[in-house]
Amino acid sequence: MGSVVIAGRTIAYEAAGPRAGGTGQRVLYVHGTGCNAAVWAPHMAAIAGAHEPVAIDLPGHGRSPGRGFRGVADYAHFVVELAKALGWDRFVVAGHSMGGAIALLTALYHGELLEGLVLVDTGARLRVHPDLVRGAHEAARAGRAPETDRSWGFAAATPSSVVDAVHALTVDTDPWVTYGDWIADDTFDVMSRLREIRVPTLAVCGALDRLTPVRYHRHLAAEIRGCRLTVIEGAGHWVFWEQPEAFTRTVRAFLDGLPASPA
Repeated sequence: MGSVVIAGRTIAYEAAGPRAGGTGQRVLYVHGTGCNAAVWAPHMAAIAGAHEPVAIDLPGHGRSPGRGFRGVADYAHFVVELAKALGWDRFVVAGHSMGGAIALLTALYHGELLEGLVLVDTGARLRVHPDLVRGAHEAARAGRAPETDRSWGFAAATPSSVVDAVHALTVDTDPWVTYGDWIADDTFDVMSRLREIRVPTLAVCGALDRLTPVRYHRHLAAEIRGCRLTVIEGAGHWVFWEQPEAFTRTVRAFLDGLPASPA
Protein backbone atom coordinates (compact mmCIF):
# COMPACT_ATOMS: atom_id res chain seq x y z
CA MET A 1 0.00 0.00 0.00
CA GLY A 2 1.05 3.58 -0.52
CA SER A 3 -0.22 7.10 -0.96
CA VAL A 4 0.49 10.26 -2.94
CA VAL A 5 -0.77 13.83 -2.74
CA ILE A 6 -2.83 14.98 -5.74
CA ALA A 7 -4.45 18.42 -5.89
CA GLY A 8 -3.87 18.80 -2.17
CA ARG A 9 -5.56 15.51 -1.31
CA THR A 10 -4.01 12.31 -0.03
CA ILE A 11 -4.83 9.46 -2.39
CA ALA A 12 -4.14 5.93 -1.20
CA TYR A 13 -3.59 2.89 -3.36
CA GLU A 14 -2.91 -0.83 -3.09
CA ALA A 15 -0.19 -2.56 -5.09
CA ALA A 16 0.32 -6.29 -5.62
CA GLY A 17 3.97 -6.30 -6.65
CA PRO A 18 6.11 -5.56 -9.72
CA ARG A 19 6.04 -7.44 -12.99
CA ALA A 20 8.50 -10.30 -13.29
CA GLY A 21 11.33 -9.20 -15.54
CA GLY A 22 9.64 -5.86 -16.16
CA THR A 23 7.29 -7.34 -18.79
CA GLY A 24 3.51 -7.47 -18.89
CA GLN A 25 1.11 -4.60 -18.29
CA ARG A 26 0.78 -1.90 -15.69
CA VAL A 27 -2.90 -2.04 -14.71
CA LEU A 28 -4.74 0.58 -12.67
CA TYR A 29 -7.94 -0.80 -11.15
CA VAL A 30 -10.81 1.53 -10.25
CA HIS A 31 -13.55 0.48 -7.83
CA GLY A 32 -17.23 1.31 -8.01
CA THR A 33 -19.86 3.11 -5.96
CA GLY A 34 -19.21 3.19 -2.22
CA CYS A 35 -16.29 0.79 -2.53
CA ASN A 36 -12.50 0.92 -2.20
CA ALA A 37 -9.30 -0.59 -3.55
CA ALA A 38 -9.54 -3.65 -1.31
CA VAL A 39 -12.31 -5.17 -3.44
CA TRP A 40 -9.70 -5.84 -6.13
CA ALA A 41 -7.17 -7.55 -3.84
CA PRO A 42 -7.93 -11.23 -4.62
CA HIS A 43 -7.94 -10.62 -8.37
CA MET A 44 -4.76 -8.53 -8.26
CA ALA A 45 -2.98 -11.25 -6.32
CA ALA A 46 -3.93 -13.71 -9.06
CA ILE A 47 -2.29 -11.66 -11.86
CA ALA A 48 0.64 -10.18 -9.94
CA GLY A 49 4.01 -11.18 -11.32
CA ALA A 50 2.79 -11.53 -14.87
CA HIS A 51 1.43 -7.98 -14.66
CA GLU A 52 1.74 -5.02 -12.28
CA PRO A 53 -1.64 -4.22 -10.72
CA VAL A 54 -2.42 -1.16 -8.61
CA ALA A 55 -5.85 -0.22 -7.25
CA ILE A 56 -6.83 3.31 -6.27
CA ASP A 57 -8.87 4.42 -3.30
CA LEU A 58 -10.86 7.21 -4.94
CA PRO A 59 -11.21 10.45 -2.93
CA GLY A 60 -13.39 9.84 0.12
CA HIS A 61 -13.11 6.05 -0.19
CA GLY A 62 -11.01 3.55 1.72
CA ARG A 63 -7.85 5.19 3.04
CA SER A 64 -8.27 8.35 0.93
CA PRO A 65 -9.79 10.91 3.31
CA GLY A 66 -12.33 13.65 2.66
CA ARG A 67 -15.49 13.80 0.62
CA GLY A 68 -16.03 12.21 -2.77
CA PHE A 69 -17.58 13.82 -5.83
CA ARG A 70 -20.91 13.83 -7.64
CA GLY A 71 -19.31 13.67 -11.08
CA VAL A 72 -17.37 10.91 -12.80
CA ALA A 73 -14.98 13.35 -14.51
CA ASP A 74 -13.66 14.56 -11.13
CA TYR A 75 -12.74 11.02 -10.16
CA ALA A 76 -11.11 10.37 -13.55
CA HIS A 77 -8.68 13.23 -12.90
CA PHE A 78 -7.30 11.45 -9.83
CA VAL A 79 -6.89 8.17 -11.72
CA VAL A 80 -4.77 9.81 -14.41
CA GLU A 81 -2.74 11.77 -11.87
CA LEU A 82 -2.06 8.65 -9.79
CA ALA A 83 -0.66 6.91 -12.87
CA LYS A 84 1.63 9.91 -13.46
CA ALA A 85 2.71 9.88 -9.81
CA LEU A 86 3.62 6.20 -10.17
CA GLY A 87 5.80 7.07 -13.17
CA TRP A 88 3.58 5.18 -15.61
CA ASP A 89 3.79 6.64 -19.11
CA ARG A 90 1.26 4.13 -20.43
CA PHE A 91 -1.04 1.72 -18.65
CA VAL A 92 -4.24 -0.29 -18.77
CA VAL A 93 -7.21 1.08 -16.83
CA ALA A 94 -9.78 -1.39 -15.51
CA GLY A 95 -12.98 -0.22 -13.86
CA HIS A 96 -15.98 -1.84 -12.19
CA SER A 97 -19.42 -0.20 -12.35
CA MET A 98 -18.79 3.52 -11.61
CA GLY A 99 -15.12 2.66 -12.06
CA GLY A 100 -15.97 1.57 -15.60
CA ALA A 101 -17.49 4.99 -16.24
CA ILE A 102 -14.27 6.54 -14.95
CA ALA A 103 -12.28 4.26 -17.24
CA LEU A 104 -14.40 5.29 -20.23
CA LEU A 105 -13.75 8.97 -19.57
CA THR A 106 -10.05 8.23 -19.18
CA ALA A 107 -10.09 6.62 -22.62
CA LEU A 108 -11.98 9.56 -24.13
CA TYR A 109 -9.81 12.31 -22.68
CA HIS A 110 -6.46 10.57 -22.18
CA GLY A 111 -6.47 7.75 -24.71
CA GLU A 112 -2.84 8.45 -25.59
CA LEU A 113 -1.87 7.15 -22.14
CA LEU A 114 -3.64 3.83 -22.42
CA GLU A 115 -2.47 0.44 -23.60
CA GLY A 116 -5.89 -1.04 -22.96
CA LEU A 117 -9.30 -0.66 -21.34
CA VAL A 118 -11.16 -3.23 -19.21
CA LEU A 119 -14.83 -2.48 -18.54
CA VAL A 120 -16.42 -4.62 -15.83
CA ASP A 121 -20.16 -4.68 -15.06
CA THR A 122 -20.65 -1.14 -16.31
CA GLY A 123 -22.12 0.84 -19.20
CA ALA A 124 -21.94 3.95 -21.34
CA ARG A 125 -24.95 5.34 -19.46
CA LEU A 126 -25.59 4.40 -15.85
CA ARG A 127 -29.15 5.20 -14.92
CA VAL A 128 -29.80 4.24 -11.30
CA HIS A 129 -33.13 2.91 -10.05
CA PRO A 130 -34.84 5.67 -8.01
CA ASP A 131 -35.22 3.32 -5.03
CA LEU A 132 -31.43 2.98 -4.78
CA VAL A 133 -30.84 6.73 -4.92
CA ARG A 134 -33.64 7.38 -2.43
CA GLY A 135 -32.37 4.71 -0.06
CA ALA A 136 -28.81 6.05 -0.22
CA HIS A 137 -30.02 9.57 0.55
CA GLU A 138 -32.10 8.41 3.49
CA ALA A 139 -29.16 6.41 4.84
CA ALA A 140 -26.84 9.41 4.54
CA ARG A 141 -29.28 11.64 6.41
CA ALA A 142 -29.55 8.99 9.13
CA GLY A 143 -25.78 8.54 9.31
CA ARG A 144 -25.86 4.82 8.53
CA ALA A 145 -24.77 2.52 5.74
CA PRO A 146 -27.45 2.00 3.06
CA GLU A 147 -29.50 -1.15 3.41
CA THR A 148 -28.69 -3.55 0.61
CA ASP A 149 -30.90 -5.95 -1.31
CA ARG A 150 -28.49 -8.64 -2.43
CA SER A 151 -30.55 -9.32 -5.56
CA TRP A 152 -29.35 -6.03 -7.06
CA GLY A 153 -25.70 -6.99 -6.80
CA PHE A 154 -25.42 -10.76 -6.80
CA ALA A 155 -26.79 -13.81 -8.57
CA ALA A 156 -29.24 -15.84 -6.49
CA ALA A 157 -26.82 -18.78 -6.32
CA THR A 158 -23.87 -16.71 -5.10
CA PRO A 159 -22.86 -17.95 -1.63
CA SER A 160 -23.69 -15.71 1.32
CA SER A 161 -20.01 -15.82 2.28
CA VAL A 162 -19.16 -13.90 -0.90
CA VAL A 163 -21.91 -11.35 -0.31
CA ASP A 164 -20.78 -10.91 3.30
CA ALA A 165 -17.14 -10.51 2.29
CA VAL A 166 -17.93 -7.70 -0.14
CA HIS A 167 -20.21 -6.05 2.40
CA ALA A 168 -17.49 -6.16 5.06
CA LEU A 169 -15.06 -4.38 2.73
CA THR A 170 -17.48 -1.58 1.85
CA VAL A 171 -19.72 -1.04 4.89
CA ASP A 172 -17.52 1.68 6.42
CA THR A 173 -17.74 4.06 3.45
CA ASP A 174 -19.19 7.43 4.46
CA PRO A 175 -22.87 7.20 3.42
CA TRP A 176 -22.73 10.72 1.99
CA VAL A 177 -19.89 9.58 -0.26
CA THR A 178 -21.92 6.59 -1.40
CA TYR A 179 -24.92 8.82 -2.09
CA GLY A 180 -22.72 11.16 -4.13
CA ASP A 181 -21.41 8.20 -6.10
CA TRP A 182 -24.95 7.16 -7.03
CA ILE A 183 -25.55 10.69 -8.31
CA ALA A 184 -22.33 10.45 -10.34
CA ASP A 185 -23.58 7.18 -11.80
CA ASP A 186 -27.04 8.47 -12.58
CA THR A 187 -25.74 11.53 -14.47
CA PHE A 188 -23.09 9.66 -16.48
CA ASP A 189 -23.73 9.32 -20.21
CA VAL A 190 -21.21 8.85 -23.05
CA MET A 191 -23.52 6.87 -25.32
CA SER A 192 -22.89 9.18 -28.26
CA ARG A 193 -19.10 9.15 -27.89
CA LEU A 194 -18.10 5.48 -27.75
CA ARG A 195 -16.93 5.45 -31.37
CA GLU A 196 -14.27 8.00 -30.44
CA ILE A 197 -12.45 5.42 -28.33
CA ARG A 198 -9.39 3.98 -30.07
CA VAL A 199 -8.01 1.75 -27.34
CA PRO A 200 -7.99 -2.08 -27.20
CA THR A 201 -11.00 -2.87 -25.03
CA LEU A 202 -12.44 -5.80 -23.11
CA ALA A 203 -16.00 -5.67 -21.76
CA VAL A 204 -16.84 -8.38 -19.23
CA CYS A 205 -19.99 -8.85 -17.18
CA GLY A 206 -22.06 -11.30 -15.22
CA ALA A 207 -24.91 -12.89 -17.16
CA LEU A 208 -27.28 -12.10 -14.28
CA ASP A 209 -26.24 -8.50 -13.63
CA ARG A 210 -29.36 -6.43 -12.79
CA LEU A 211 -27.61 -3.10 -12.24
CA THR A 212 -25.73 -3.02 -15.55
CA PRO A 213 -27.31 -5.75 -17.69
CA VAL A 214 -25.69 -7.68 -20.50
CA ARG A 215 -27.33 -5.40 -23.07
CA TYR A 216 -25.21 -2.51 -21.77
CA HIS A 217 -22.09 -4.49 -22.59
CA ARG A 218 -23.36 -5.59 -25.98
CA HIS A 219 -23.74 -1.90 -26.78
CA LEU A 220 -20.15 -1.24 -25.69
CA ALA A 221 -18.95 -4.08 -27.91
CA ALA A 222 -20.96 -2.81 -30.86
CA GLU A 223 -19.81 0.80 -30.59
CA ILE A 224 -16.16 0.58 -29.49
CA ARG A 225 -14.00 -0.55 -32.39
CA GLY A 226 -12.55 -4.01 -31.76
CA CYS A 227 -14.08 -4.35 -28.31
CA ARG A 228 -14.18 -7.94 -27.05
CA LEU A 229 -17.17 -9.05 -24.98
CA THR A 230 -17.22 -11.86 -22.44
CA VAL A 231 -20.39 -12.74 -20.53
CA ILE A 232 -19.73 -14.96 -17.52
CA GLU A 233 -22.48 -17.31 -16.37
CA GLY A 234 -23.49 -17.59 -12.74
CA ALA A 235 -22.58 -14.04 -11.82
CA GLY A 236 -24.40 -10.80 -11.16
CA HIS A 237 -22.88 -7.33 -10.74
CA TRP A 238 -19.83 -8.59 -8.83
CA VAL A 239 -18.47 -10.94 -11.47
CA PHE A 240 -14.89 -10.78 -10.17
CA TRP A 241 -16.04 -12.02 -6.75
CA GLU A 242 -18.80 -14.36 -7.85
CA GLN A 243 -16.82 -16.17 -10.58
CA PRO A 244 -13.22 -15.15 -9.81
CA GLU A 245 -11.44 -17.85 -11.78
CA ALA A 246 -13.39 -17.23 -14.98
CA PHE A 247 -12.99 -13.49 -14.57
CA THR A 248 -9.25 -13.63 -13.97
CA ARG A 249 -8.77 -16.06 -16.86
CA THR A 250 -10.61 -13.65 -19.16
CA VAL A 251 -8.71 -10.56 -18.04
CA ARG A 252 -5.37 -12.36 -18.01
CA ALA A 253 -5.87 -13.49 -21.62
CA PHE A 254 -6.67 -9.93 -22.67
CA LEU A 255 -3.66 -8.46 -20.86
CA ASP A 256 -1.33 -11.18 -22.16
CA GLY A 257 -2.42 -10.37 -25.70
CA LEU A 258 -1.45 -6.69 -25.50
CA PRO A 259 2.03 -5.52 -26.55
CA ALA A 260 4.40 -5.65 -23.59
CA SER A 261 4.81 -2.37 -21.75
CA PRO A 262 8.35 -0.98 -21.43
CA ALA A 263 10.13 -1.57 -18.15
